[in-house]
Amino acid sequence: MTAEAADKTKGAPSNPAGIVCVLDLGEHAKKRIKRLRRGEGTLMYKVEEAVSDLQSQGVLSDQVQTVVVVVRQESTGLSLFGD
Repeated sequence: MTAEAADKTKGAPSNPAGIVCVLDLGEHAKKRIKRLRRGEGTLMYKVEEAVSDLQSQGVLSDQVQTVVVVVRQESTGLSLFGD
């Protein structure tokens, strides 16, 4: 562990309930994101799978913790001004 990484972990809470896990799922279609918000679909399956993998590896405990999911809507490529 580098000195910089050690400094970042000094201020981290010692109890596992204070850990925040960020899952970046990348860009996906608007329809998939909408299903994820309802707790359905392929992306929800991926989130559940990732959380269970992290729990089995010991990164996340079985107790309640905060998991933040980041998903970006993919561009349609039909921009009027050619973004």
